[in-house]
Amino acid sequence: MKKLLLTAYGFSTDSIKNAALDLVDGNFNSCNACIISTSWPIEKEKHPQMQQVKSELLALGVDKVDFLDVEFQDAHLLKNYQLIFLNGGYPFFLLYHLKKSGADKIIKKMAANGTPIIGLSAGSIVMGPDLSLMDYLYPEDNMFNVKNLTALSLTTVRIFPHYKEMLTRDKEITKKLVQFEKNFNQPLNRLNNNQAILVTENKLEIINN
Repeated sequence: MKKLLLTAYGFSTDSIKNAALDLVDGNFNSCNACIISTSWPIEKEKHPQMQQVKSELLALGVDKVDFLDVEFQDAHLLKNYQLIFLNGGYPFFLLYHLKKSGADKIIKKMAANGTPIIGLSAGSIVMGPDLSLMDYLYPEDNMFNVKNLTALSLTTVRIFPHYKEMLTRDKEITKKLVQFEKNFNQPLNRLNNNQAILVTENKLEIINN
């Protein structure tokens, strides 16, 4: 059974934390989690966001939380965990190394077998069908000049994270997102930092506040 949680900013609200608990039937005990740290090319697990997510998972009751950088470490180690967390950072960089390492195939199989997969920003984006939105908005971030933009395709949901926050940084962002939807005929889910989307086999639920 599919158990996905797409977040813009991790466990930023109690409602999102409760949604995460729903993925494991309300109990994180006896659950080992793996945070994929590849999305920050330089800082990796030392990035403050990585450490914050680890602390929050432990606070939720997860027994053990490890980091795994699939750029340099064996992706097959993912099979040792009962929960996978795809952290935020650079989506093109993350997806490139997920595919190069074979982690993409492992994660897809684990998700199909019911392993909960949680994403944060870039991690949530790569859980979707492709990186066409990122290529449309930020083509300069495609540092490997990847032509095949297909992502993990764990869900058909496309998100644009940090929407409210981005409005203050890019006055044209709303116009750009609408134009993307028209050009590609693909609806977008604009997520603020206090929102997430819960995706299971039988439902899709937007988590607010």
